[in-house]
Amino acid sequence: MSFREKCAWISFVLLLLLLVGVAVGGHIGAAGFHYFLSLLIGFALLQVLLRVIIRLQAPKDARSPKDERDQLIDLKASRIGFYAMVAGVLLAMLAVHVHGNPWSGLHTMVLAVLVAWEIKLGAEIVYYRRGA
Repeated sequence: MSFREKCAWISFVLLLLLLVGVAVGGHIGAAGFHYFLSLLIGFALLQVLLRVIIRLQAPKDARSPKDERDQLIDLKASRIGFYAMVAGVLLAMLAVHVHGNPWSGLHTMVLAVLVAWEIKLGAEIVYYRRGA
């Protein structure tokens, strides 16, 4: 497994945990913001720690530049994730009009962006596994 595929797996699993934390938390308002901020800080710290660990395992692979295959995988996965993000944010805006609560709309938009990011990372993993 290459360094970039390992990074995609790390991001996928940690983002899944973040998504579960956001979905389960369900706090609205300032308390929800602080809860989300603490989850986000934990996510970032774990990302850095785990990436440093895998970088120390294979420093030569970590320093290699992106080749054409990696760039193509990133572009294809970004396209899929972008469409998911646009659909999710449009649905979140519809939810704001239905519920009339801007905090729930913000919460739904953040959730839509996180789900789109998860879809992008999942697509990257699938493309790395398929060899595309």
